Amino acid sequence: MDDAGVVTAQRWDSDALFMDEWVAQGLHGNMSYFERNQAKRYDIRELVPDAKTVVVTLLTYEHSGHDYHRTLKSLLYQMRQRILEESDADEGDVFSADHQHVFCDSAPVLERRMAVAAGLGFIGRNHQLIHPRLGSRVHIGELVLQVDVQDAPHEQLMRPYALGCKDCRRCIEACPGQALGREEWDARRCVAYITHKCEICQTVCPYNEKLI
Repeated sequence: MDDAGVVTAQRWDSDALFMDEWVAQGLHGNMSYFERNQAKRYDIRELVPDAKTVVVTLLTYEHSGHDYHRTLKSLLYQMRQRILEESDADEGDVFSADHQHVFCDSAPVLERRMAVAAGLGFIGRNHQLIHPRLGSRVHIGELVLQVDVQDAPHEQLMRPYALGCKDCRRCIEACPGQALGREEWDARRCVAYITHKCEICQTVCPYNEKLI
């Protein structure tokens, strides 16, 4: 892993309101899955009963290999085993036996929101999670525990542009489809959403310059 943090399992009310409005405006395009599983999406405890803590992890594109799902999940399972060995606890005391507890872009959860709350960065104007050291080219994974570990190190807003982006608008100006010209991301205008072949908003980001 390139970085990790923890956050208390909870419902994200402000983000639920934001996303419901985003979907109501049709800005999610053809991604109809955003119209389903809202209860699970906004509260991971609806997905994993008895969830109390979420370990949020980051893995850079460089370290993720060809199949980042497989690579990151493998690392998460290794973390799971290490937690069991070092805690000397029964599996049933730490992990919910009847439900999946490892996720990587594979479940309706607010991954970026939890990453922000776990102290792993902020959501920039390009609507990506931006880690101060790793930039935005990172994959997010989660390991759900049913034990209390600690509270999140600090809380931040979902879209704290002023904290990291400040006056920078490079991504907005460079976006070929003008998908970033407003506070909400308009998937219908996003070239990456349409063709899966655009990373301009990440390429021009100052946080990624040293990594290119």
